[in-house]
Amino acid sequence: MARGPQPDARPGWIRDVPLPHTLADLHGGLTGEVGLPTRLFWSGPDPRAVRWDLSDPDRRRDLYEIVLVEGTLDDVIELVNPDELVRLWDEMYLPRWVRTAWLPLITSSGAAA
Repeated sequence: MARGPQPDARPGWIRDVPLPHTLADLHGGLTGEVGLPTRLFWSGPDPRAVRWDLSDPDRRRDLYEIVLVEGTLDDVIELVNPDELVRLWDEMYLPRWVRTAWLPLITSSGAAA
């Protein structure tokens, strides 16, 4: 379910934040390698060649930051692991409107966010 801009969001453009109904809807893996389409990751000379090793927590965190900001609900569901999202939450750099939208799901999981 996508929610609109939050009251404390910056003025101007802001995209909706795609949110699952619950964290249990997320099915991302914790191993293997993932490449992202250029609609999500377009940095560098060959963005299609960039791979994220999901067994590396730092690379996984980087991937989650990209997916939560740029991805669709389908991307989020496919690529983000619920337990790992909660574990990494306090380490993630996210825009305020994304963090605000996700916070109720993170706090309802029992994590101190």
